[in-house]
Amino acid sequence: MKNRLSKLYGAALAVALAPLGLAGLILLVNLFMLFPAPALADSVNPASYSANLSLGQSVTIVKTVIINAGTPTSAKVDVFFLADTTGSMGGAISSVQTGASDIITATSGLGDVAYGVGEYKDVGDPFVYRLNQDITKDTAAVQNGINAWTASGGGDWEEAQIYGLYQAANTSSWRSGSTRILVWFGDAPGHDPAGPSPGVTETEAIAALTAKSIKVEALDLGSLNATGQAQRIAGATGGHYHTGLNVTQIVNVIKEAIISSFTNYSTVSLGTASVPSGLTVNVSPPSYTGTYDRSIDRTFSFNVTFTANSLGEYNFAIPVLVDGGVMATEQDRIQVGFGLSFPLPGYTPEDAPVSAVMDNSVLERTPIKFYVPGDVIKAFNGETGAKQYGVKYMDSYGKYWPAYKNSSGTDFFPPNAGGQRPLNYLNGPYLSYAGNPGYNYQVPEGTPVLATADGKLYKAVTDLVNDAGYSYYYNSYIDHQNGYYSWYLYAPLSAAILAEINANGYAQVTRGQVIGQTKDDHLHFEVRYNGVDHANVVDPYKLGLWLQPKKKNKVGPWLYLLLGN
Repeated sequence: MKNRLSKLYGAALAVALAPLGLAGLILLVNLFMLFPAPALADSVNPASYSANLSLGQSVTIVKTVIINAGTPTSAKVDVFFLADTTGSMGGAISSVQTGASDIITATSGLGDVAYGVGEYKDVGDPFVYRLNQDITKDTAAVQNGINAWTASGGGDWEEAQIYGLYQAANTSSWRSGSTRILVWFGDAPGHDPAGPSPGVTETEAIAALTAKSIKVEALDLGSLNATGQAQRIAGATGGHYHTGLNVTQIVNVIKEAIISSFTNYSTVSLGTASVPSGLTVNVSPPSYTGTYDRSIDRTFSFNVTFTANSLGEYNFAIPVLVDGGVMATEQDRIQVGFGLSFPLPGYTPEDAPVSAVMDNSVLERTPIKFYVPGDVIKAFNGETGAKQYGVKYMDSYGKYWPAYKNSSGTDFFPPNAGGQRPLNYLNGPYLSYAGNPGYNYQVPEGTPVLATADGKLYKAVTDLVNDAGYSYYYNSYIDHQNGYYSWYLYAPLSAAILAEINANGYAQVTRGQVIGQTKDDHLHFEVRYNGVDHANVVDPYKLGLWLQPKKKNKVGPWLYLLLGN
Protein backbone atom coordinates (compact mmCIF):
# COMPACT_ATOMS: atom_id res chain seq x y z
CA MET A 1 0.00 0.00 0.00
CA LYS A 2 1.13 3.57 -0.63
CA ASN A 3 1.50 5.98 2.30
CA ARG A 4 -1.46 7.97 3.65
CA LEU A 5 -0.57 11.15 1.73
CA SER A 6 -0.48 9.26 -1.55
CA LYS A 7 -3.85 7.67 -0.88
CA LEU A 8 -5.44 10.99 0.04
CA TYR A 9 -3.97 12.61 -3.07
CA GLY A 10 -5.34 9.93 -5.36
CA ALA A 11 -8.77 10.09 -3.73
CA ALA A 12 -8.87 13.88 -3.98
CA LEU A 13 -8.07 13.68 -7.70
CA ALA A 14 -10.86 11.19 -8.26
CA VAL A 15 -13.33 13.48 -6.45
CA ALA A 16 -12.16 16.47 -8.49
CA LEU A 17 -12.65 14.54 -11.71
CA ALA A 18 -16.24 13.50 -10.94
CA PRO A 19 -17.96 16.91 -11.33
CA LEU A 20 -15.93 17.68 -14.44
CA GLY A 21 -17.41 14.71 -16.26
CA LEU A 22 -17.07 13.82 -19.91
CA ALA A 23 -18.62 17.10 -21.08
CA GLY A 24 -15.95 19.10 -19.29
CA LEU A 25 -13.23 16.90 -20.71
CA ILE A 26 -14.54 17.37 -24.23
CA LEU A 27 -14.63 21.13 -23.64
CA LEU A 28 -10.95 21.07 -22.69
CA VAL A 29 -10.11 19.03 -25.77
CA ASN A 30 -12.00 21.43 -28.03
CA LEU A 31 -10.26 24.43 -26.49
CA PHE A 32 -6.94 22.75 -27.13
CA MET A 33 -7.82 22.03 -30.75
CA LEU A 34 -8.76 25.67 -31.36
CA PHE A 35 -5.13 26.71 -30.99
CA PRO A 36 -3.02 24.15 -32.85
CA ALA A 37 0.64 24.78 -33.60
CA PRO A 38 1.37 25.59 -37.23
CA ALA A 39 1.71 22.32 -39.13
CA LEU A 40 3.99 21.94 -42.12
CA ALA A 41 5.61 18.97 -43.80
CA ASP A 42 9.38 18.67 -43.66
CA SER A 43 10.72 18.08 -47.17
CA VAL A 44 13.67 17.19 -49.36
CA ASN A 45 14.40 18.55 -52.82
CA PRO A 46 14.52 16.93 -55.27
CA ALA A 47 11.71 14.70 -54.02
CA SER A 48 12.80 12.06 -56.53
CA TYR A 49 15.84 11.43 -58.68
CA SER A 50 16.53 9.13 -61.62
CA ALA A 51 19.76 8.37 -63.46
CA ASN A 52 21.33 5.85 -65.82
CA LEU A 53 24.92 4.89 -65.00
CA SER A 54 27.51 2.58 -66.47
CA LEU A 55 29.49 0.20 -64.27
CA GLY A 56 31.87 2.16 -62.07
CA GLN A 57 30.33 5.48 -63.04
CA SER A 58 29.41 8.03 -60.34
CA VAL A 59 27.09 11.00 -60.25
CA THR A 60 26.76 13.62 -57.52
CA ILE A 61 23.65 15.64 -56.80
CA VAL A 62 22.67 18.09 -54.07
CA LYS A 63 19.76 17.13 -51.83
CA THR A 64 18.32 20.07 -49.91
CA VAL A 65 16.44 19.29 -46.71
CA ILE A 66 14.01 21.77 -45.17
CA ILE A 67 12.93 21.27 -41.57
CA ASN A 68 9.92 23.50 -41.22
CA ALA A 69 8.89 25.70 -38.34
CA GLY A 70 5.93 24.44 -36.34
CA THR A 71 4.71 20.87 -35.99
CA PRO A 72 5.70 18.25 -38.58
CA THR A 73 3.02 16.44 -40.55
CA SER A 74 5.21 13.87 -42.33
CA ALA A 75 7.00 12.19 -39.43
CA LYS A 76 7.15 8.46 -38.75
CA VAL A 77 6.33 8.21 -35.04
CA ASP A 78 5.93 5.43 -32.48
CA VAL A 79 4.20 6.53 -29.27
CA PHE A 80 4.15 4.22 -26.25
CA PHE A 81 1.90 4.86 -23.26
CA LEU A 82 3.37 3.50 -20.00
CA ALA A 83 1.14 3.86 -16.94
CA ASP A 84 1.52 3.24 -13.24
CA THR A 85 -1.63 1.17 -12.58
CA THR A 86 -1.29 0.74 -8.84
CA GLY A 87 -4.14 1.55 -6.45
CA SER A 88 -3.77 5.33 -6.23
CA MET A 89 -3.82 5.86 -10.00
CA GLY A 90 -7.54 5.24 -10.57
CA GLY A 91 -8.42 8.83 -11.44
CA ALA A 92 -5.59 9.30 -13.93
CA ILE A 93 -6.26 5.94 -15.55
CA SER A 94 -9.93 6.80 -15.98
CA SER A 95 -9.06 10.14 -17.58
CA VAL A 96 -6.67 8.62 -20.10
CA GLN A 97 -9.10 5.85 -20.95
CA THR A 98 -11.83 8.43 -21.60
CA GLY A 99 -9.57 10.77 -23.55
CA ALA A 100 -7.51 8.17 -25.47
CA SER A 101 -9.34 8.76 -28.75
CA ASP A 102 -8.71 12.50 -28.44
CA ILE A 103 -5.02 11.86 -27.80
CA ILE A 104 -4.80 9.66 -30.87
CA THR A 105 -6.76 12.11 -33.05
CA ALA A 106 -4.61 15.06 -31.99
CA THR A 107 -1.30 13.27 -32.55
CA SER A 108 -2.13 11.32 -35.69
CA GLY A 109 -1.62 14.51 -37.68
CA LEU A 110 2.11 14.22 -37.07
CA GLY A 111 2.26 11.78 -39.99
CA ASP A 112 2.67 8.01 -39.91
CA VAL A 113 1.91 7.35 -36.24
CA ALA A 114 1.66 4.02 -34.41
CA TYR A 115 0.96 3.43 -30.73
CA GLY A 116 1.77 0.89 -28.00
CA VAL A 117 0.46 0.40 -24.45
CA GLY A 118 2.04 -0.99 -21.29
CA GLU A 119 1.64 -0.83 -17.50
CA TYR A 120 3.66 -1.54 -14.39
CA LYS A 121 2.88 -2.31 -10.75
CA ASP A 122 5.31 -3.74 -8.20
CA VAL A 123 6.84 -6.97 -6.99
CA GLY A 124 4.18 -8.97 -5.16
CA ASP A 125 1.38 -7.89 -7.49
CA PRO A 126 -0.05 -10.30 -10.12
CA PHE A 127 2.50 -8.88 -12.57
CA VAL A 128 5.29 -6.34 -12.43
CA TYR A 129 5.09 -5.24 -16.08
CA ARG A 130 2.55 -6.08 -18.75
CA LEU A 131 2.48 -5.24 -22.46
CA ASN A 132 -1.17 -4.46 -23.13
CA GLN A 133 -0.73 -3.73 -26.83
CA ASP A 134 2.38 -3.90 -28.96
CA ILE A 135 3.06 -1.01 -31.32
CA THR A 136 0.37 -0.86 -33.99
CA LYS A 137 -1.58 1.54 -36.20
CA ASP A 138 -4.83 -0.21 -35.24
CA THR A 139 -6.33 2.51 -33.03
CA ALA A 140 -9.15 0.26 -31.81
CA ALA A 141 -6.54 -2.18 -30.49
CA VAL A 142 -4.72 0.71 -28.80
CA GLN A 143 -7.93 1.85 -27.11
CA ASN A 144 -8.55 -1.73 -25.93
CA GLY A 145 -5.02 -1.87 -24.53
CA ILE A 146 -5.57 1.32 -22.55
CA ASN A 147 -8.97 0.10 -21.39
CA ALA A 148 -7.26 -2.97 -19.93
CA TRP A 149 -5.63 -0.82 -17.24
CA THR A 150 -7.06 -1.38 -13.74
CA ALA A 151 -5.87 0.43 -10.63
CA SER A 152 -4.81 -2.13 -8.02
CA GLY A 153 -1.94 -3.26 -5.86
CA GLY A 154 1.20 -1.28 -5.27
CA GLY A 155 2.70 -2.65 -2.07
CA ASP A 156 5.04 -0.09 -0.52
CA TRP A 157 5.44 3.51 -1.67
CA GLU A 158 7.96 2.91 -4.48
CA GLU A 159 6.85 1.13 -7.65
CA ALA A 160 8.56 -0.82 -10.44
CA GLN A 161 8.77 1.81 -13.16
CA ILE A 162 12.49 1.20 -13.73
CA TYR A 163 11.66 -2.37 -14.67
CA GLY A 164 8.68 -1.20 -16.73
CA LEU A 165 10.75 1.30 -18.71
CA TYR A 166 13.39 -1.34 -19.39
CA GLN A 167 10.82 -3.86 -20.59
CA ALA A 168 8.96 -1.32 -22.74
CA ALA A 169 12.23 -0.44 -24.47
CA ASN A 170 13.34 -4.02 -25.11
CA THR A 171 10.13 -5.97 -25.70
CA SER A 172 8.13 -3.57 -27.88
CA SER A 173 8.22 -3.79 -31.68
CA TRP A 174 9.55 -0.32 -32.43
CA ARG A 175 9.40 0.38 -36.16
CA SER A 176 12.57 0.97 -38.10
CA GLY A 177 13.18 4.66 -38.76
CA SER A 178 10.55 5.89 -36.31
CA THR A 179 10.79 8.77 -33.88
CA ARG A 180 10.17 6.99 -30.59
CA ILE A 181 8.33 8.68 -27.73
CA LEU A 182 7.46 6.99 -24.46
CA VAL A 183 4.80 8.80 -22.43
CA TRP A 184 5.20 7.67 -18.82
CA PHE A 185 2.93 8.82 -16.01
CA GLY A 186 2.74 7.91 -12.35
CA ASP A 187 2.55 9.38 -8.87
CA ALA A 188 5.28 7.58 -6.91
CA PRO A 189 9.06 7.12 -7.20
CA GLY A 190 10.57 3.80 -8.23
CA HIS A 191 12.65 1.08 -6.67
CA ASP A 192 16.25 0.90 -7.82
CA PRO A 193 16.86 -1.85 -8.70
CA ALA A 194 13.31 -2.81 -9.60
CA GLY A 195 11.54 -5.94 -10.72
CA PRO A 196 12.26 -9.63 -10.19
CA SER A 197 15.68 -10.40 -8.71
CA PRO A 198 18.30 -9.25 -9.44
CA GLY A 199 16.23 -6.35 -10.75
CA VAL A 200 16.94 -3.57 -13.22
CA THR A 201 18.82 -0.43 -12.21
CA GLU A 202 18.14 3.12 -13.34
CA THR A 203 21.42 3.05 -15.26
CA GLU A 204 20.37 -0.11 -17.09
CA ALA A 205 16.95 1.32 -17.91
CA ILE A 206 18.46 4.52 -19.32
CA ALA A 207 20.92 2.49 -21.40
CA ALA A 208 18.06 0.42 -22.84
CA LEU A 209 16.06 3.53 -23.69
CA THR A 210 18.93 5.42 -25.30
CA ALA A 211 20.03 2.34 -27.25
CA LYS A 212 16.63 2.41 -28.95
CA SER A 213 16.61 6.24 -29.30
CA ILE A 214 13.48 6.50 -27.16
CA LYS A 215 12.57 9.92 -25.78
CA VAL A 216 10.81 9.74 -22.43
CA GLU A 217 8.12 12.28 -21.61
CA ALA A 218 7.66 11.88 -17.85
CA LEU A 219 4.35 13.15 -16.39
CA ASP A 220 4.47 13.58 -12.63
CA LEU A 221 1.06 13.28 -10.98
CA GLY A 222 2.38 13.47 -7.46
CA SER A 223 5.75 12.21 -6.26
CA LEU A 224 7.09 10.54 -9.40
CA ASN A 225 10.27 12.62 -9.12
CA ALA A 226 10.68 12.41 -5.34
CA THR A 227 14.23 11.09 -5.76
CA GLY A 228 14.97 12.99 -8.98
CA GLN A 229 14.55 9.77 -10.91
CA ALA A 230 11.93 10.91 -13.44
CA GLN A 231 13.80 14.07 -14.28
CA ARG A 232 17.07 12.21 -14.76
CA ILE A 233 15.53 9.62 -17.05
CA ALA A 234 13.68 12.20 -19.16
CA GLY A 235 16.79 14.35 -19.48
CA ALA A 236 19.08 11.43 -20.35
CA THR A 237 16.81 10.34 -23.20
CA GLY A 238 16.26 13.78 -24.70
CA GLY A 239 12.71 13.99 -23.40
CA HIS A 240 11.02 16.23 -20.86
CA TYR A 241 9.84 16.12 -17.25
CA HIS A 242 6.36 17.57 -16.67
CA THR A 243 5.39 18.51 -13.13
CA GLY A 244 2.58 20.19 -11.24
CA LEU A 245 -0.11 18.20 -13.04
CA ASN A 246 -3.52 17.02 -11.95
CA VAL A 247 -5.85 14.44 -13.37
CA THR A 248 -7.98 16.98 -15.25
CA GLN A 249 -4.92 18.08 -17.21
CA ILE A 250 -3.41 14.75 -18.12
CA VAL A 251 -5.06 14.20 -21.52
CA ASN A 252 -4.02 17.59 -22.86
CA VAL A 253 -0.58 17.30 -21.32
CA ILE A 254 -0.04 13.94 -23.01
CA LYS A 255 -1.00 15.41 -26.38
CA GLU A 256 1.17 18.45 -25.87
CA ALA A 257 4.09 16.36 -24.64
CA ILE A 258 4.05 14.22 -27.77
CA ILE A 259 3.77 17.19 -30.12
CA SER A 260 6.31 19.34 -28.28
CA SER A 261 8.89 16.54 -28.38
CA PHE A 262 9.58 17.65 -31.96
CA THR A 263 10.28 21.28 -31.00
CA ASN A 264 14.02 20.82 -30.48
CA TYR A 265 16.41 18.58 -32.38
CA SER A 266 20.15 18.13 -32.63
CA THR A 267 20.99 15.97 -35.67
CA VAL A 268 19.86 16.03 -39.32
CA SER A 269 21.08 13.33 -41.69
CA LEU A 270 20.12 11.18 -44.67
CA GLY A 271 19.51 7.47 -44.15
CA THR A 272 21.31 5.15 -46.58
CA ALA A 273 20.59 1.78 -44.93
CA SER A 274 18.08 0.80 -47.63
CA VAL A 275 20.43 1.47 -50.57
CA PRO A 276 20.85 -1.80 -52.55
CA SER A 277 24.22 -3.54 -52.59
CA GLY A 278 24.57 -2.89 -56.32
CA LEU A 279 25.20 0.77 -55.54
CA THR A 280 27.43 2.77 -53.24
CA VAL A 281 26.08 6.03 -51.85
CA ASN A 282 28.28 8.59 -50.14
CA VAL A 283 26.72 11.54 -48.30
CA SER A 284 28.70 14.67 -47.48
CA PRO A 285 28.55 15.94 -44.85
CA PRO A 286 27.36 12.77 -43.10
CA SER A 287 25.14 14.86 -40.82
CA TYR A 288 24.53 18.29 -39.31
CA THR A 289 24.80 18.44 -35.53
CA GLY A 290 23.88 21.39 -33.34
CA THR A 291 21.15 22.91 -31.20
CA TYR A 292 18.14 23.51 -33.43
CA ASP A 293 14.47 24.28 -32.89
CA ARG A 294 11.37 24.68 -35.02
CA SER A 295 10.92 28.39 -34.41
CA ILE A 296 12.01 28.99 -38.03
CA ASP A 297 12.44 26.98 -41.22
CA ARG A 298 15.96 25.54 -41.42
CA THR A 299 17.76 24.33 -44.54
CA PHE A 300 20.44 21.63 -44.73
CA SER A 301 22.23 20.66 -47.96
CA PHE A 302 23.93 17.33 -48.67
CA ASN A 303 26.11 16.23 -51.58
CA VAL A 304 25.00 12.71 -52.47
CA THR A 305 27.20 10.60 -54.74
CA PHE A 306 25.84 7.44 -56.36
CA THR A 307 28.37 4.91 -57.70
CA ALA A 308 27.31 1.96 -59.87
CA ASN A 309 28.72 -1.41 -58.78
CA SER A 310 26.48 -4.00 -60.47
CA LEU A 311 24.12 -4.22 -63.43
CA GLY A 312 20.46 -3.78 -62.62
CA GLU A 313 17.65 -1.36 -61.91
CA TYR A 314 17.47 -0.05 -58.34
CA ASN A 315 14.47 1.67 -56.80
CA PHE A 316 14.89 2.79 -53.20
CA ALA A 317 14.13 5.57 -50.75
CA ILE A 318 16.52 7.81 -48.86
CA PRO A 319 14.82 9.16 -45.73
CA VAL A 320 15.49 12.45 -43.98
CA LEU A 321 16.38 11.62 -40.39
CA VAL A 322 15.94 14.10 -37.56
CA ASP A 323 17.46 12.72 -34.37
CA GLY A 324 17.24 9.30 -36.02
CA GLY A 325 13.54 9.49 -36.93
CA VAL A 326 12.15 9.69 -40.45
CA MET A 327 10.67 13.11 -41.20
CA ALA A 328 10.51 12.98 -45.00
CA THR A 329 11.43 10.56 -47.77
CA GLU A 330 12.57 10.93 -51.34
CA GLN A 331 12.60 8.22 -54.00
CA ASP A 332 15.58 7.31 -56.17
CA ARG A 333 15.82 5.19 -59.29
CA ILE A 334 19.27 4.26 -60.57
CA GLN A 335 19.63 2.00 -63.57
CA VAL A 336 23.05 0.49 -64.14
CA GLY A 337 23.10 -0.59 -67.74
CA PHE A 338 20.53 0.19 -70.38
CA GLY A 339 17.85 -2.29 -71.46
CA LEU A 340 17.90 -3.25 -75.10
CA SER A 341 15.13 -5.56 -76.20
CA PHE A 342 15.81 -8.20 -78.81
CA PRO A 343 15.70 -6.75 -82.37
CA LEU A 344 13.30 -9.41 -83.67
CA PRO A 345 9.76 -9.87 -82.33
CA GLY A 346 8.96 -13.26 -80.88
CA TYR A 347 12.58 -14.32 -80.38
CA THR A 348 15.03 -14.32 -77.51
CA PRO A 349 18.83 -14.61 -77.66
CA GLU A 350 18.49 -18.28 -76.73
CA ASP A 351 15.95 -19.32 -79.34
CA ALA A 352 16.70 -17.02 -82.29
CA PRO A 353 17.68 -19.03 -85.42
CA VAL A 354 21.33 -18.08 -85.89
CA SER A 355 22.90 -18.66 -89.30
CA ALA A 356 26.44 -17.73 -88.21
CA VAL A 357 27.96 -16.64 -84.93
CA MET A 358 31.30 -14.89 -84.78
CA ASP A 359 31.79 -15.32 -81.06
CA ASN A 360 35.43 -15.10 -80.04
CA SER A 361 34.57 -15.19 -76.37
CA VAL A 362 34.36 -18.97 -76.49
CA LEU A 363 38.14 -18.75 -76.46
CA GLU A 364 38.05 -16.44 -73.44
CA ARG A 365 36.44 -19.22 -71.41
CA THR A 366 38.55 -22.27 -70.61
CA PRO A 367 39.91 -23.17 -74.06
CA ILE A 368 40.22 -26.85 -73.21
CA LYS A 369 36.52 -26.97 -72.41
CA PHE A 370 35.19 -24.78 -75.17
CA TYR A 371 37.59 -25.25 -78.06
CA VAL A 372 36.89 -28.50 -79.86
CA PRO A 373 39.70 -29.86 -82.09
CA GLY A 374 38.95 -30.24 -85.76
CA ASP A 375 37.88 -26.79 -87.00
CA VAL A 376 34.78 -26.65 -84.73
CA ILE A 377 34.09 -24.13 -81.97
CA LYS A 378 31.54 -25.05 -79.33
CA ALA A 379 29.07 -22.25 -78.53
CA PHE A 380 28.62 -21.58 -74.82
CA ASN A 381 25.46 -19.47 -75.01
CA GLY A 382 23.05 -22.30 -75.63
CA GLU A 383 21.41 -21.11 -78.85
CA THR A 384 19.19 -23.56 -80.70
CA GLY A 385 17.78 -23.67 -84.19
CA ALA A 386 19.02 -24.11 -87.72
CA LYS A 387 22.68 -23.22 -88.15
CA GLN A 388 24.49 -22.49 -91.38
CA TYR A 389 27.92 -24.14 -91.26
CA GLY A 390 26.69 -25.72 -88.06
CA VAL A 391 27.40 -29.07 -86.44
CA LYS A 392 26.39 -30.68 -83.20
CA TYR A 393 28.96 -31.39 -80.52
CA MET A 394 28.28 -33.79 -77.66
CA ASP A 395 30.14 -33.03 -74.45
CA SER A 396 31.38 -35.55 -71.91
CA TYR A 397 28.03 -35.42 -70.13
CA GLY A 398 26.13 -36.52 -73.21
CA LYS A 399 24.66 -33.06 -73.86
CA TYR A 400 24.51 -31.74 -77.41
CA TRP A 401 25.62 -28.18 -78.04
CA PRO A 402 25.36 -26.14 -81.23
CA ALA A 403 28.77 -25.60 -82.72
CA TYR A 404 30.15 -23.66 -85.68
CA LYS A 405 32.83 -23.75 -88.29
CA ASN A 406 33.48 -21.38 -91.12
CA SER A 407 32.45 -21.89 -94.73
CA SER A 408 35.86 -23.13 -95.81
CA GLY A 409 35.91 -25.78 -93.11
CA THR A 410 38.96 -24.30 -91.38
CA ASP A 411 39.56 -22.93 -87.91
CA PHE A 412 37.64 -19.79 -87.03
CA PHE A 413 40.69 -18.38 -85.29
CA PRO A 414 43.78 -20.16 -86.60
CA PRO A 415 46.94 -19.76 -84.49
CA ASN A 416 50.11 -18.33 -85.98
CA ALA A 417 53.32 -20.27 -86.53
CA GLY A 418 54.20 -19.80 -82.86
CA GLY A 419 50.90 -21.23 -81.74
CA GLN A 420 49.49 -17.86 -80.63
CA ARG A 421 46.09 -16.64 -81.64
CA PRO A 422 45.55 -12.98 -82.62
CA LEU A 423 45.52 -10.64 -79.63
CA ASN A 424 42.07 -9.28 -80.41
CA TYR A 425 40.59 -12.73 -79.98
CA LEU A 426 42.12 -13.36 -76.58
CA ASN A 427 41.63 -10.01 -74.88
CA GLY A 428 38.88 -7.46 -74.61
CA PRO A 429 35.20 -7.64 -75.44
CA TYR A 430 35.50 -7.27 -79.21
CA LEU A 431 34.14 -9.52 -81.95
CA SER A 432 35.95 -10.03 -85.20
CA TYR A 433 35.96 -12.71 -87.86
CA ALA A 434 36.65 -12.52 -91.59
CA GLY A 435 35.37 -8.95 -91.81
CA ASN A 436 31.94 -10.05 -90.61
CA PRO A 437 31.54 -9.37 -86.89
CA GLY A 438 28.27 -9.70 -85.04
CA TYR A 439 25.36 -12.10 -85.38
CA ASN A 440 23.33 -13.25 -88.39
CA TYR A 441 19.79 -14.20 -87.43
CA GLN A 442 18.20 -16.49 -90.02
CA VAL A 443 14.56 -15.36 -90.31
CA PRO A 444 12.10 -15.10 -93.21
CA GLU A 445 12.24 -12.06 -95.42
CA GLY A 446 9.85 -9.35 -94.24
CA THR A 447 10.31 -10.09 -90.54
CA PRO A 448 9.75 -6.86 -88.55
CA VAL A 449 12.87 -5.26 -87.08
CA LEU A 450 12.55 -3.40 -83.78
CA ALA A 451 14.46 -0.54 -82.22
CA THR A 452 16.33 -2.11 -79.34
CA ALA A 453 16.10 1.06 -77.20
CA ASP A 454 15.45 4.77 -77.41
CA GLY A 455 17.85 6.78 -79.52
CA LYS A 456 18.60 8.50 -82.78
CA LEU A 457 18.41 6.29 -85.88
CA TYR A 458 20.75 7.05 -88.79
CA LYS A 459 21.35 5.56 -92.22
CA ALA A 460 24.93 4.29 -92.50
CA VAL A 461 26.29 5.96 -95.60
CA THR A 462 29.50 3.95 -95.49
CA ASP A 463 30.38 1.19 -93.07
CA LEU A 464 33.99 0.04 -93.17
CA VAL A 465 33.00 -3.47 -92.20
CA ASN A 466 31.28 -4.00 -95.53
CA ASP A 467 32.64 -1.11 -97.58
CA ALA A 468 29.11 0.02 -98.23
CA GLY A 469 26.24 1.63 -96.39
CA TYR A 470 22.51 1.90 -96.58
CA SER A 471 22.29 2.08 -100.36
CA TYR A 472 23.69 -1.44 -100.73
CA TYR A 473 23.32 -3.35 -97.45
CA TYR A 474 20.42 -1.39 -95.95
CA ASN A 475 22.82 -0.66 -93.11
CA SER A 476 21.56 1.62 -90.30
CA TYR A 477 22.32 2.23 -86.65
CA ILE A 478 20.78 3.70 -83.51
CA ASP A 479 22.89 5.99 -81.36
CA HIS A 480 21.57 5.36 -77.83
CA GLN A 481 23.30 8.51 -76.56
CA ASN A 482 25.21 6.51 -73.98
CA GLY A 483 28.24 5.26 -75.88
CA TYR A 484 26.42 2.25 -77.34
CA TYR A 485 25.07 1.73 -80.85
CA SER A 486 22.75 -0.91 -82.29
CA TRP A 487 23.67 -1.77 -85.89
CA TYR A 488 21.44 -3.43 -88.48
CA LEU A 489 22.26 -4.84 -91.94
CA TYR A 490 19.79 -6.26 -94.43
CA ALA A 491 16.98 -4.30 -92.78
CA PRO A 492 15.38 -1.70 -95.11
CA LEU A 493 13.84 1.13 -93.07
CA SER A 494 10.16 2.00 -93.28
CA ALA A 495 8.95 4.87 -95.45
CA ALA A 496 7.98 6.91 -92.36
CA ILE A 497 11.43 6.45 -90.80
CA LEU A 498 13.17 7.38 -94.04
CA ALA A 499 11.03 10.51 -94.38
CA GLU A 500 11.99 11.63 -90.88
CA ILE A 501 15.67 10.95 -91.58
CA ASN A 502 15.51 12.91 -94.83
CA ALA A 503 13.91 15.83 -92.99
CA ASN A 504 16.07 15.89 -89.83
CA GLY A 505 19.14 13.81 -90.58
CA TYR A 506 17.96 11.16 -88.11
CA ALA A 507 14.76 9.61 -86.77
CA GLN A 508 13.99 9.67 -83.05
CA VAL A 509 12.93 6.13 -82.13
CA THR A 510 11.76 4.38 -78.97
CA ARG A 511 12.37 0.87 -77.74
CA GLY A 512 10.16 -1.70 -79.46
CA GLN A 513 9.20 0.59 -82.34
CA VAL A 514 9.14 -1.14 -85.73
CA ILE A 515 11.79 0.58 -87.84
CA GLY A 516 11.77 -1.70 -90.90
CA GLN A 517 11.81 -5.33 -92.00
CA THR A 518 14.35 -7.89 -93.09
CA LYS A 519 15.53 -8.33 -96.68
CA ASP A 520 16.43 -11.81 -97.90
CA ASP A 521 16.59 -14.52 -95.25
CA HIS A 522 18.45 -12.99 -92.33
CA LEU A 523 19.20 -9.98 -90.17
CA HIS A 524 22.76 -9.02 -89.35
CA PHE A 525 22.92 -7.37 -85.94
CA GLU A 526 25.81 -5.83 -84.02
CA VAL A 527 26.42 -3.88 -80.84
CA ARG A 528 29.19 -1.31 -80.85
CA TYR A 529 30.59 0.69 -77.99
CA ASN A 530 32.35 4.07 -77.87
CA GLY A 531 32.42 4.70 -81.58
CA VAL A 532 30.83 3.67 -84.87
CA ASP A 533 33.95 2.00 -86.28
CA HIS A 534 33.73 -1.77 -86.81
CA ALA A 535 36.67 -2.26 -84.44
CA ASN A 536 34.29 -1.29 -81.65
CA VAL A 537 31.87 -4.18 -82.16
CA VAL A 538 31.41 -5.77 -78.75
CA ASP A 539 30.34 -9.21 -77.66
CA PRO A 540 27.29 -9.09 -75.38
CA TYR A 541 27.94 -12.68 -74.28
CA LYS A 542 31.51 -11.93 -73.29
CA LEU A 543 30.31 -8.90 -71.33
CA GLY A 544 27.56 -10.87 -69.64
CA LEU A 545 24.84 -8.49 -70.77
CA TRP A 546 21.99 -10.90 -71.43
CA LEU A 547 19.75 -10.71 -68.38
CA GLN A 548 16.37 -12.26 -67.59
CA PRO A 549 13.68 -9.59 -67.11
CA LYS A 550 11.73 -9.49 -63.85
CA LYS A 551 8.27 -10.46 -65.08
CA LYS A 552 5.69 -12.92 -63.82
CA ASN A 553 5.17 -14.56 -67.20
CA LYS A 554 8.10 -16.20 -68.82
CA VAL A 555 9.43 -14.06 -71.62
CA GLY A 556 12.68 -13.83 -73.44
CA PRO A 557 15.77 -12.24 -71.87
CA TRP A 558 16.56 -8.65 -72.60
CA LEU A 559 19.94 -7.38 -73.61
CA TYR A 560 21.25 -4.85 -71.16
CA LEU A 561 23.93 -2.57 -72.53
CA LEU A 562 26.14 -0.76 -70.11
CA LEU A 563 25.85 2.97 -70.38
CA GLY A 564 28.98 4.79 -71.43
CA ASN A 565 30.22 7.97 -69.82
